[in-house]
Amino acid sequence: MKKRPLGQNFLVNADIAQRIVQLARIQPDEPVVEIGPGKGILTRLLMQQASSLTAIELDPRLCRDLQNRFGDGDGGDGDASSFKLIEGDAAKFDYGSLGAGLNVVANLPYYAATHIMKKLIHYRKHIRCMTLMLQKEVAERLTAQPGQRAYGSLSVYVQYHCEVRRLLEVSAAAFSPQPKINSSLIAVTPLPQPKVQVEDPKLFFKMVHSAFFHKRKMLKNNLQDWKHLFREENGSTRLARIDLNRRGETLSLHEFADLANYLHAQNG
Repeated sequence: MKKRPLGQNFLVNADIAQRIVQLARIQPDEPVVEIGPGKGILTRLLMQQASSLTAIELDPRLCRDLQNRFGDGDGGDGDASSFKLIEGDAAKFDYGSLGAGLNVVANLPYYAATHIMKKLIHYRKHIRCMTLMLQKEVAERLTAQPGQRAYGSLSVYVQYHCEVRRLLEVSAAAFSPQPKINSSLIAVTPLPQPKVQVEDPKLFFKMVHSAFFHKRKMLKNNLQDWKHLFREENGSTRLARIDLNRRGETLSLHEFADLANYLHAQNG
């Protein structure tokens, strides 16, 4: 039996596909980018809405099928769209080459979802919005708030740069082959400025990763790189007035920013 390429699970539910395109809120004349078009269930619908569509697909066989079906720029219902197909890895692609104001729509392959999303956030200045389908567990991590089990360094990273909302829960039955887990559709909107003001973003993210490195350990154990700045106050260990007996998962974005800015000031 021929092996299924690249571990992909293709969306086959037409109603869900229609809903995704509606939720993407495509504006007149804005460039649309589809990542992982697969067998084209979203591609056809997007071509009916978008004046220009760029699709990025890694699988050469699927690229041939997509080019044969959509390469003439016809969405299949008489609505012409400027269609461009790129055979390549969406996790390594230069999205800046596609211009500005991009509306990204994607059914992300589970194995690469986080890598692709981080690449998109890297190019956030070129992107107006993203409508992304990914595994439910990842969606929970992206939208988690302090104190919730799924809250971690990925939550902080994405929420620092973007507004994230869950739009739709999608059963595994909407895909073929059917995966063992359900999916979620999320909206990711890049912010014009980060949600919190940070003097040194590199230091900020280094400290955030350290705070979550051993998730069940207290901050005083995870932030040992800055132990020389710890202060004992009223029987507790503190840094920038934050109790280091707390765990990283309890800190808000603003508290992480306060910590990082304090460290920056001390090191300056």
